[in-house]
Amino acid sequence: MTSETDAPEPPRPPPSASADEERLRLFNLSLDLLCVAGLDGYFRHVNPSWTRVLGWSREELLSRPVASFMHPDDRERTLAAREQLARGVPIHGLENRYLCKDGSYRWLSWQCTVEPGGTTVFGVARDITDRRQSDHENLIVSKLDAAATLASGIAHDFNNLLTGLQLNLDMMELAGPISPQQSGNLRQAREAVESARRLTQQLLTFSRRDGTGARRVVSPGPLLREAFEVALRGTNLRGVCNVAPGLRTVEASEDELAHVVRNLVANARDAMPSGGTLTLSVANLTLGPEHGPEYPSGNYVCFGIVDEGPGIPPDHLSKVFDPYFSTKRRGSEKGMGLGLTICHAVVQKHGGFMTITPGPGGVGTAVRCHLPAVGAEPASEATDERAPSSRTGPSRRDARVLVMDDEPAVREVIEQTLMELGCEVLLAADGVEALEHYARLRAEGGRLDLALLDLTVRGGPGGVEVLRELREIDPAIRAVLMTGYDRGPAEREYRDHGFMAVLSKPFALDDLRALL
Repeated sequence: MTSETDAPEPPRPPPSASADEERLRLFNLSLDLLCVAGLDGYFRHVNPSWTRVLGWSREELLSRPVASFMHPDDRERTLAAREQLARGVPIHGLENRYLCKDGSYRWLSWQCTVEPGGTTVFGVARDITDRRQSDHENLIVSKLDAAATLASGIAHDFNNLLTGLQLNLDMMELAGPISPQQSGNLRQAREAVESARRLTQQLLTFSRRDGTGARRVVSPGPLLREAFEVALRGTNLRGVCNVAPGLRTVEASEDELAHVVRNLVANARDAMPSGGTLTLSVANLTLGPEHGPEYPSGNYVCFGIVDEGPGIPPDHLSKVFDPYFSTKRRGSEKGMGLGLTICHAVVQKHGGFMTITPGPGGVGTAVRCHLPAVGAEPASEATDERAPSSRTGPSRRDARVLVMDDEPAVREVIEQTLMELGCEVLLAADGVEALEHYARLRAEGGRLDLALLDLTVRGGPGGVEVLRELREIDPAIRAVLMTGYDRGPAEREYRDHGFMAVLSKPFALDDLRALL
C-alpha cells in the first residue's frame, strides 16, 4: 500500500503551442522594441512595437540601413558601439535618437548582444523619450534656480545704487538754479536711472521662482494688446493684433505678463532687423488627453507671437529656454540670453507652459504661451499699496525719522533728503543700533514719528524682526518697509507685520515727500 506522498503525479496536459510559437508570441506582444539584426547594418526581424513607436512599417524598417534611422549627432558613437559588439562586447544602456516617420525623433535605450561566433545581433530598445524630456526640464529648472538666486542678489544691490543715484539727482535739482544744459543733463540721467530700474525689474521678475508676484483675476485681452502696442513703439515692425471675443479669465500678475510680451517682441525685433509683420493672437484653447501627456488637460487662454524671421534651427530648440543661451553676439547687440528664459519662468510659475514651433507655412517662429483659465469674472482694478509718488505731495516739517539700512551710501543720501524735507534723522546700520536709538529716545522723553526699516540687513535681523521688537516697546509705532528685493511675502503682507506702507527701491525725493 502506498502513501499519498508516494502516489505518482498526474500527467501534465500537452502544451497548446510549441516553444517556438510561445517565443514568437512574446516577440510580437512585447512593449519594448525587439529586433534581430546583422552586423551588415540591416534589420532582419522587428516586432510590432517598432511601428507603434516610430511609425515606419516593417517593410520600410527592413529595407533601409539601420544607420539611416539614427540621428546624425548620434550616428558616430552608435556605430563605434556596433564595432565593439562585433568583438563580443555587449551594449548596455546606449542611448540614441531614432527617426520617426513624421520627422520627429524618439530616444531609445539599448541592450544588445551578438550570437557567439556569429554575425547575428539580438537587441532590445526601450522608448525613454518622456524620461529624457523630464530630465531636460529638471536641468532647466536647476539652472533657472541658480540664475534666479544670482539675479535677485544683483537686483537688490543694483537697486541700492539706483536709490542713491536717484536721490542725489533730486538733491542737485534742489540745490539752486541750474542752466538749461544742466537741466537736460539731469533729465538724461533720470532717464538712464529709469532704464536701469526697468532692467532690475526684469531681473526681479526672473528671480520670482516661487510664483510670489501679486496676482488677480483678469481678462487678459486688453492687457496683452496694450503691452504689445507699447513694445512696438519706436520699432520698424508692423503689428497685427488678433484678440478673440469671449476670452476666459486668468489669475495672473499683469506686470509679469506685460514683461513676457515685451521680451517676445524684443526677440522678434532682433530676428527681423529689416522690419516685417509681427502678429499677436489671443484665444481660448481646450486641451485633452489626445494632445499628449506633456500638455496637461484643461481650459487655457493661449497668447502667441509669430514673426517673419529666419526661424530657430532645430538643434537650438532644446536650448532656447536655457539661461544665457543666445545666438546673438555680445557687444553692440548685448544678447544675454535671458529673454526667453524669463518668459518661460513667468509662464511656468503661472501654472502654464510655452511652445516654440515654426510659423505658418514654415516661415518665421511662433512662440505660444498657455495660461490656465479660471471661471471667475475679472477683478476690479486693484490699488497699488506702495508708497505713492506725487510731484505736489505735501511735506511734513519737524518730523523725527529713524532710518535703518546697512548700506552707508544709502543711509547718507536718505538722511540728506529727509533733512532737506525738514526732518530730524536718526541713522542705524542694523537692528541693534536701531533699537538702541529708540530706547535712548524713549528714555529722554522724545518721540519718533516714523521708522524706515530695510527688509534685509547683512548679518543681523531685518526690518520685520526689528519692527516686532520695536512694537513690544511701543505698539503704536509707525513704520515703513524699504526693500530692494522682489515684492515677496513680507512685502505683500506688510500690514500683517505692522508696517503702514512699502517703499520699493529705487525711490525718489517725491516718494519720501508723499510718504511724510
